[in-house]
Amino acid sequence: MEKTKKNAVLEGALIGLKLLLICAIVAAVVAFVYELTLEKANENINRTKAEAVGAIFQMEAPVLEEKSKTDETVIYLVFNAEKSPIGYCAEVKSAGFGGDLLVMVGYDLNAQIMGVEIVEMSETPGLGSKVGEVDYLSQYTGKSGELILNEDVDAVSGATISSKALLSGVNAATQALTDFLKGGANNE
Repeated sequence: MEKTKKNAVLEGALIGLKLLLICAIVAAVVAFVYELTLEKANENINRTKAEAVGAIFQMEAPVLEEKSKTDETVIYLVFNAEKSPIGYCAEVKSAGFGGDLLVMVGYDLNAQIMGVEIVEMSETPGLGSKVGEVDYLSQYTGKSGELILNEDVDAVSGATISSKALLSGVNAATQALTDFLKGGANNE
């Protein structure tokens, strides 16, 4: 009887060790694949950001110089091909219905919005994702200062959370740019 108990304990311990070994191998493979693909994923995000800024400023290869960075936003000075400053761009994340929205907001040198582009989002297709459509984003162009939903910009019907998330991101970007232009703590 006592031998059976010892055998059962040893058998349980052996099964536990096998499972631990399998988990360790799977974790190592996942970590390896993550590291292997991380650089390419970051390259893709950076390319998409550059394309978004190019779309906002209607140029193929804008030159960006990072001027200010916080946990929430990054402010870039944007130059044309002749290396003359043409505006600013703010990168910001905002919490949407389906996850974070990564938003690029372009401004002219007077801090007026030139355009808004969404780099990443996981909003509901056909509903919340409508905040990423050109027609919807175009309502931000030409605006400045803090914007109010359903006064300065319209919400997408049935996607109020996504609309608020985008507006919140644009307002955060505008505030970050305003702070930067006033000589905020993160200026270089």
